[in-house]
Amino acid sequence: MKFLSHIGGVCAILLVAACLPVTSKVPVGSTAAFRPDPALLGTWKARDPDGDSPAYLHFIGNEDGTMTALLVTPPQNENLGEWSAYAVRVATLGANHIVNAQEVIANGKPSDGPLAQENMLLLYRATGRGTIALYVMDDKAAAAAIKAGAIAGEVDPGENGDVRITAGEPALDNFMRTPQAAKLFSKALVSLTRVE
Repeated sequence: MKFLSHIGGVCAILLVAACLPVTSKVPVGSTAAFRPDPALLGTWKARDPDGDSPAYLHFIGNEDGTMTALLVTPPQNENLGEWSAYAVRVATLGANHIVNAQEVIANGKPSDGPLAQENMLLLYRATGRGTIALYVMDDKAAAAAIKAGAIAGEVDPGENGDVRITAGEPALDNFMRTPQAAKLFSKALVSLTRVE
C-alpha cells in the first residue's frame, strides 16, 4: 500500500498501518441531508489505542451543512508541531454515524493526492459522557465485501492493495446503513475526550 506523508494528529495514527485507508469517491450520506452533528462540535483530545502523545481535534460547523475539522499535534522535542484541515460531511444512516473527511490543508500547504480527492470513511460512536471512539474500515474485510459483491469497489493488486468503494448513491447509502457495513469499521483509530 502507499505510504502517505505524515499529515498530523488523527491521520498520523492511521499511518501506523502504512497504508491508505478505505476511501470512497462519493460521500456516504449523499441521499440524506448533511448537517453538523452537535455531538461532534467543539474541541477534543485525541489518543490512539497505544496511548501515544495526544493530538487535538476541533470540529466547527458550517452554514452549508458541512463541518471543518482542524487537527493539531503540539510541538514535541525537535518536532515543531503539525496541523491540518479537513472538509467533513457527517451522515447518520440507520444506527451508523459516518464521517466523510477530505484533507484540505497539511501544515499550511494545499493538499493533493488521495486524501484530498476521495472521502476517508470513519464511523463514530459515543462511548461515554464526553467520549467518542472513531473507527476506520478494516481494508481486508472491505476487500472481501467487495469481492463478495456486497458493495461495488476496487481492490488494488497485491496482499496489501488499496481499497476504494466505487458504489454511487443510493446503493452506497443503502449498504452503509446496514449492520454488515458497521462490522467493516472494526479498526479502532482514536478515542476522543471532550475538552471543556
